[in-house]
Amino acid sequence: MSIRTRFNNKIKDRLRNIIRAEVESELQWRVPQLLSFQQSKEEDRQSFHDHTKAPKQYALLYENLRQRCEKSGMIVETLNIDIDDFESWLQEFPELKNAYKNMGEVYIEKCLEHYLSHSLLNLQKNDTFIDIAAAGSPYPDALNKRGVTSYRLDLAYPAGTHGKTIGADAGDTKLPEGFASAMALHCAYECFIGNADIRFVKEAGRILCKGGRYVIVPLYLDESYFITTSPYHNQNDIIIEPEAKKVWRDDPYKVPFCRHYSPDAFKTRIYDAVPSDMTRKIYFVANLVNIMEHYQDQRIYCFFLFHCEKASI
Repeated sequence: MSIRTRFNNKIKDRLRNIIRAEVESELQWRVPQLLSFQQSKEEDRQSFHDHTKAPKQYALLYENLRQRCEKSGMIVETLNIDIDDFESWLQEFPELKNAYKNMGEVYIEKCLEHYLSHSLLNLQKNDTFIDIAAAGSPYPDALNKRGVTSYRLDLAYPAGTHGKTIGADAGDTKLPEGFASAMALHCAYECFIGNADIRFVKEAGRILCKGGRYVIVPLYLDESYFITTSPYHNQNDIIIEPEAKKVWRDDPYKVPFCRHYSPDAFKTRIYDAVPSDMTRKIYFVANLVNIMEHYQDQRIYCFFLFHCEKASI
């Protein structure tokens, strides 16, 4: 046997061993998780808790959630979406329309989230805005084109500030105090694992200037406090608080982590953790059922938003 043949055989053996070890490691957690998922009860699956596909049936549920928020001592304000104004805004921001139009049943939801945050933040050309957990969002670039200084921040970006891109943990940005005047999270806050949700509201109070504000849209409020997680993701990487129920995802998205607060859990965990020099308010979109009926092929769920503003003095 030639030296080259022996060498090639050794390489093949090493590759086989590496692949075997990877497969065995994967099977050690994947098989038990999939079995647990298959054997789970109906109420332990996300589809049981999904209220977005029969809007009329669940309209009362969201109204009850609004009332529970008020009873817990949180400030709640209702708002209504003007469809004509929303459609007009979409024409003004074709970058977002084009970016999300291929997202199927959540196309309108994604556009609505940006429309609502843009409206509530009332962004002006003298603002410094950060799109938190921005991933590949076109929104910061669209704002920069319109004269609003805008940054994108995400943990997945290279660490540090590079032009208008910031690679950082949203709960520990390393940015100077008072750096920004406005921030938004679009369908992102619910993915903040562990205590990242608490750390963010504290960090936001530090890096916002006087009069600065931020909005979280949507705010995932539900009847109980639960966290959804995919059986296809290693649960050793998932943190679920003892007071939260674990719910298996059974939708196509296979998202590792998604947090749904009950009103009481949100009040205790987040609302009360916001720095005392900031106002706090939950917005309830009172006519979202009508929006759902208008866009019947779409799944729309931004019933609640969370808005905070730092004192200007």
